[in-house]
Amino acid sequence: MNAVDRYSEKAVTYARCRWDYAAEAIQALVTECGLSEHSIVADIGSGTGMVTRHLVDRVQTVFAVEPNADMRNLATEALHAHGSYQSVSGFSDATTLPDNCVQMITVGRALHWFPAESTRAEFSRILKPDGWLAIFSVSCTDPALLDSLKAVRVEENGWEVAVDKERMHLVPLSFYFGHDSFRKLIFAGSVRETWEAFLGRWCSTSPAPGPDHPLRPRFERALRDVFERHAVDGVLTVSNGTEIAFGQVHKSL
Repeated sequence: MNAVDRYSEKAVTYARCRWDYAAEAIQALVTECGLSEHSIVADIGSGTGMVTRHLVDRVQTVFAVEPNADMRNLATEALHAHGSYQSVSGFSDATTLPDNCVQMITVGRALHWFPAESTRAEFSRILKPDGWLAIFSVSCTDPALLDSLKAVRVEENGWEVAVDKERMHLVPLSFYFGHDSFRKLIFAGSVRETWEAFLGRWCSTSPAPGPDHPLRPRFERALRDVFERHAVDGVLTVSNGTEIAFGQVHKSL
């Protein structure tokens, strides 16, 4: 299954169960990068709109660029009433946007799917001079829980180990900025999850077995075991951190 189609059967669960980015991280982006009601932003690999939804009331235009129709449609259902929202069927290296048209590019959880060389060239093409790039991520910071989950993320449970390995071999972020002087900020938080939310979040990840996979029941049992070991009174409290890497892009790449 290619990267574009991989989330089609998981789009609804993705939108419902994936962790949101910390509000403090969004405010830092707005403040540090000088975003205003006149700003034009391209959210690349926008998915179901998790970054876009934080920006539609803050800037003039957000081009939400996403190749997967199911994810794009969910974002449009949620955000179409905002005049700043513009849904775009496009790729990280073929956005269809005009040259020098945006002050900022944002990227959420999609960077590991992008072809590096052609994406960097496209970013340079659509960004205005002195334009900004901001890359978001949010991850678990609970070592004990992460250690327990290692036993779940195995081929015997239908987990696509090869996809995990691909995600670990990312080009340095400096490749996209064109320099090493970009900034990183991390905002600590926590999420309280029921079993249904915990299961949904993990089932929405790309390496997880789909609903029709023969090993899906085994995967769910392994997850349930982890949940029961770490939850208290049916609720799992997970510490996490939203990271934002941001800086102006050197366009002379």
